[in-house]
Amino acid sequence: TSIKNLFKILSIMSKKTFSKLISEKFQISRKKAEDLIKNKKVLLNDNIESRPYLVVQEKDIVSLNEPIEKKVNIILFHKPKGCITSRSDEKNRTIVYDYLPKKFNHYHYIGRLDYNSEGLLLLTDSTTYKRKLESPKSNIKRVYVVNVIGSFNDLKLKALNQKIYAAKIYKNPHVSLTHTNKNKHTLRFELTEGKNREIRNICEIFNLKVERLKRISFGQYKVKSIPISKYKEMTIHESY
Repeated sequence: TSIKNLFKILSIMSKKTFSKLISEKFQISRKKAEDLIKNKKVLLNDNIESRPYLVVQEKDIVSLNEPIEKKVNIILFHKPKGCITSRSDEKNRTIVYDYLPKKFNHYHYIGRLDYNSEGLLLLTDSTTYKRKLESPKSNIKRVYVVNVIGSFNDLKLKALNQKIYAAKIYKNPHVSLTHTNKNKHTLRFELTEGKNREIRNICEIFNLKVERLKRISFGQYKVKSIPISKYKEMTIHESY
């Protein structure tokens, strides 16, 4: 009986109204969700559904009959070295939100830069836009300038541009040599997905010590005009 009751509770918890599900999925107001449903702009399991208060389940598939445009607020932050991309830190180190006004505390960071990395960090008030930019399926290019120390030649450069098999598999990072001076080199990495510490791990595989790692762009967004530790606000209109 207790197991049956548990299943009953879980079943109730997984249910909600159609308008609430749409509101949460597309980050729009409940009123806007109701209007879209009543105007037959939304599909439920590939069929038009016009009843906003219909009880649905999380597993139901919802989609829009036509795109909706939503305002998305973005911050381009020039992250310095020596701060954590996190909302808090158990070691009480500086976090990226310490550099931003409190009104941005609810913004979500898109991807991460580790403690010793610097450069462009994007933050947004839209979880949908965050997921889109972070997804490998979006194929969005991130560009990094990396200063390394160690022996380097054309053979190593060629190997860096192949699929790298290690503890994790790194799919063909696009790497170019932009400057070299004895055993100090500047590399440009272009990646389309951001695995944890990917560049540092790749460099370690090739016996290259990372001196400096800076992200200079993320898709259409660039850090160039933003002073270190400062930020720039932007608003875009994104279709879903």
